[in-house]
Amino acid sequence: MSCYQRAIKLTKNICQGTLLKREVIIPRYYSNIEKLDSSTIPTDLSLINSTPAIQRVDHELDSFIKENMKIPKALDECQEDLSFIAPYVKPTFNFASVANESKTVQELVKLGVELYKIEARRGGLELILKLKFDEDIKPYIQFITDCGVPANRLSRFITRNPYIFTEDMDDLKTRIRYLRAHNFSTDDIAAIVDKNPDWLSYKTTSIDERLGYLQNDFRLSGVELRNLIVKNPRIATLKKSRLIESTFSVREEMGFDPHQVKQILLNNPFIWLLSRDKVLATFNYVHNTMGICHEAIANQPAIIGKKVERIQQRHMYLETLKRNQYDPLKPLYISLDSIALGTDLEFCTNVAKTSIYLYDLFLKTL
Repeated sequence: MSCYQRAIKLTKNICQGTLLKREVIIPRYYSNIEKLDSSTIPTDLSLINSTPAIQRVDHELDSFIKENMKIPKALDECQEDLSFIAPYVKPTFNFASVANESKTVQELVKLGVELYKIEARRGGLELILKLKFDEDIKPYIQFITDCGVPANRLSRFITRNPYIFTEDMDDLKTRIRYLRAHNFSTDDIAAIVDKNPDWLSYKTTSIDERLGYLQNDFRLSGVELRNLIVKNPRIATLKKSRLIESTFSVREEMGFDPHQVKQILLNNPFIWLLSRDKVLATFNYVHNTMGICHEAIANQPAIIGKKVERIQQRHMYLETLKRNQYDPLKPLYISLDSIALGTDLEFCTNVAKTSIYLYDLFLKTL
């Protein structure tokens, strides 16, 4: 029983009636005032009307408050539990606020899942919090593992596609059977699911439509199509309109013939995932400024998938050194891949044959 409740009880024991329609006033924690409704207290005017009775009430109540509710000194040790007292803050909608109570969150943290990325996605927080780890998540983890995803890659898979837990298990198995029916090996399926976790969230009809477009439009054989999907499975989950737009840019805006377009697709399908404007800007610089023909670009298409600024800097540096020789039939040939790929240190050491210090000084002059 708190001090305040004991004070009220003491007052009620002393006062057995109303004080001539007055209200008994009891201090509460020094500042607040609690009023007892006179209608709830039995009347006994012979007791209440006497001045000594009123004085005794005041005296005993004051004594009780002084003994039990005295103001502590600044250096006194607090004996009360104040853990429930906290400043008012708005509710926080993140996993940290429930991490101590949610077993699901704790188990996902143990797996290494990057929960901050999931909560940044629409509906990600609500999705995870309504799931039970043993009942709702474990079966999917077992299924993903059975598909061939390594244990050390499970956290990446769940981070990339937490919506896998909303899919029907029978539908997921059907999507794996679809790949098996199209002669994808178990290793191919493992690579597809690992590289593109979103694959399993697409309906079989949607995947089939995109694969059909790729095979018919680029005249791919079954083996070529499977190799393409295993190399970059994200291309099969792009919107069809995006595929058509990127293909139009490579064919019409850049001027590659159908055979060269197919060659670029098989060698570097990543170009279809990039911004159309950025790829076109890099192509224009490589083709028009550096003087590289379509055939050479089709043989080494990685260069048009890089930022135009990077290619420009390296080409101008080679031009300053008189080493910008891109014809494979002449001496001191510099391949396009050697310009596009590798770090600045590798470029300076293996291609420009200078120190990276000189390259950095050159970049400051641009």
